Amino acid sequence: MIGPVVRALARQKMPALLVVLETAFGFALAVQASGLALHYARAASAPRGIDTRSLLLAVTERDGPSFASRDEREAAVRRDTEALSRAAGIRGAAEATSSPYNLTHREVVEATSADDPHDPLDPPPPRALAWMLDDRGGAAAVLGLAPLDGRLLVPGDAAATAATPAVVTQALAARLFPGGRAVGQVVRRSARRKPLAIVGVVPSFRASLGPDPDAESVLFAADEPPLGRTLRYLIRLGPTGGEGGDGAADEGAIARVREALERADARRLVMVRKLDEGAELDTGTSRGAGGLALTLIGMTLVVVFLGRVGMASLLVSERRQALGIRRALGATRADVARLVLVENAVLTTAGLAAGAVALAALRAAARAVAPGLDLPVDPLRLGLVAAAVWLAGMAAALVPALRASAVSPAEASRS
Repeated sequence: MIGPVVRALARQKMPALLVVLETAFGFALAVQASGLALHYARAASAPRGIDTRSLLLAVTERDGPSFASRDEREAAVRRDTEALSRAAGIRGAAEATSSPYNLTHREVVEATSADDPHDPLDPPPPRALAWMLDDRGGAAAVLGLAPLDGRLLVPGDAAATAATPAVVTQALAARLFPGGRAVGQVVRRSARRKPLAIVGVVPSFRASLGPDPDAESVLFAADEPPLGRTLRYLIRLGPTGGEGGDGAADEGAIARVREALERADARRLVMVRKLDEGAELDTGTSRGAGGLALTLIGMTLVVVFLGRVGMASLLVSERRQALGIRRALGATRADVARLVLVENAVLTTAGLAAGAVALAALRAAARAVAPGLDLPVDPLRLGLVAAAVWLAGMAAALVPALRASAVSPAEASRS
């Protein structure tokens, strides 16, 4: 039966071609959109690895010139941390120029060795793109991280001369030193000449939310900060720090932190907020992007359905005389309806095959424009989208098939 159907469709090349192209592009767009929806849904639901409910970020900016020396800056930090330690409900505080989900940046880091320089004939050493956080003592502990190997950074580490002490997450250690121990190794980074000596490994956590696949590759370095006028503090609340039993941040805790810092030095601006405000914004953005992708899938299926209704109706209306001849020769109404459905099944299947080619072209274009969104196509998702598009195409042919089955044998005598 397929042979005669294909020959009949070949006599109506343009409508049949339009049906195939519409199905192909609808399928390709739906697959890509479903990948985006899944991608952003995973990003929105990804575990952070640290409990942010009791963490605050305080930023102070002094009124006047920048700090004149390191000693002056360190004295201001000691004064602030002592004031915070005396405030009710504060479990710990540490000065940190950068912090997760807020002010931070990424650098390329490369595994190397302090004793054995790399031989040009050897394979290149492992590299990774790492989120850089500074820790001059206490920042990792305030975030709730305990060392899995080695130790955390301490205040004296920032003064190291040969190599800057650093702590890496377990995820970054596995990428830089697969199968080996990270503690005691040396890492070089793209932005600085001074190497980093790894002194500890901590559990993995996400320094940035969203679709970043390297969000758990994090490196704490005991860098000397710029002088400037701004100081930033990570603060962990204790059990009495908020409404929650474990010190969940609330407006009262934020007010106490602000008052403690203002008492320490009233000649500056103090801003305090929850550490995860930026993370919540990022999570909301991912949810919104995933919802938009799902909406795009729905709109694509609706467009495919409506377009197929129109094209199937056109194919029927142009062949009313031929269908009348079939009825006159003894074809039943069920035979005519079955013929229209088989034709649409052939066109839909051809459209899905062409859609596989269109999908490959669309993925190549997406990789060229946004390499970070090179989404894998798993067979299950591909099959589900193909089934949805095929069912939408066949559902669109039901009404035209019923109209075709109602054609009278008398149509055969019309010119």
